[in-house]
Amino acid sequence: MSRYNISHETIINAPVTKVWKELIAIDDWSWNRWTKLKSSTPPKEGIQGKLLASYDGNDVWKEFDFTFGKVSESEYLLSWMGSVGPGGCLFSGYHTMRLEEVNEGGKTRLIHREVFRGVLVELGLGLPYDTLDRNYLRMNEALKECVERK
Repeated sequence: MSRYNISHETIINAPVTKVWKELIAIDDWSWNRWTKLKSSTPPKEGIQGKLLASYDGNDVWKEFDFTFGKVSESEYLLSWMGSVGPGGCLFSGYHTMRLEEVNEGGKTRLIHREVFRGVLVELGLGLPYDTLDRNYLRMNEALKECVERK
């Protein structure tokens, strides 16, 4: 486990099906100023695409290759991964956004995580981890705001 792993949980005041509809619609992540997932098809395990990252949320984007991991509507799970070096030995990241129904009258728990591995990670290199941590929380808050106002 890396000390740079990221995990945030947010309660959204909306049914899980409504949140899932916004989350899985990657072509319309207008609520998300920090990460865009570009793919020629809807999210499906094994499909490759381009991840665009705007560390400052200012439309200045860096591009990375990624592959969708498990995508499951029944589990409300969207995941993707990227790596550098053979088998990700230099760097790998596994990103998940999972939704859970909360038994408090139509609420949803968003569990947003990324696990990092590799030599660069152990040296504290590769990505601006503190910035990513901040941005993943902002992503949660932006998705919450988007879904709750609809």
